[in-house]
Amino acid sequence: MRRLVLTMAAVLLVGIGGWWSVRSAPEPARPGQTGVDVPERAPGAGAADLAGERSASVAGQSLPRFPDTIWRETATLNQRRFVIWSIDTRPGGRYLLQYVCLSPGELHIRLLRGVTRSWSDSVSCPGPFGSVQLVAAGDELSIGARRLNHRHVEVALQMVALP
Repeated sequence: MRRLVLTMAAVLLVGIGGWWSVRSAPEPARPGQTGVDVPERAPGAGAADLAGERSASVAGQSLPRFPDTIWRETATLNQRRFVIWSIDTRPGGRYLLQYVCLSPGELHIRLLRGVTRSWSDSVSCPGPFGSVQLVAAGDELSIGARRLNHRHVEVALQMVALP
């Protein structure tokens, strides 16, 4: 019972933190403005093409930052094939995958390997960020994302370790 209460409290806090972070984020830079920071990129990031510093920074600001974030990636999906990222995990560890796409188009994201339960989602872009809780089945899990139509899709993803 205690585990259930703690899990629900963690999910509620993550949701509230995400909502607050999105609402309190500074307005994205407009073309021609200066002072856009380059986002942090976690080690082991995938092989997707970046759409430039300004786009990456705007996408990176769309996801809340948490102290237990173990991986962040911002990319532009240019082809219809999956871009795959591998993230180191601990077996049985609980994680929260968060994702958001900012440019017009459609995005398909799925958990490929290393999780106890399969999951996938297709979303229209741009839109609010989505998230899914997962349990790692091994030392590494794989996430895949691809565009569904002819448009390039800007996407930001992150993985947060849960207690």
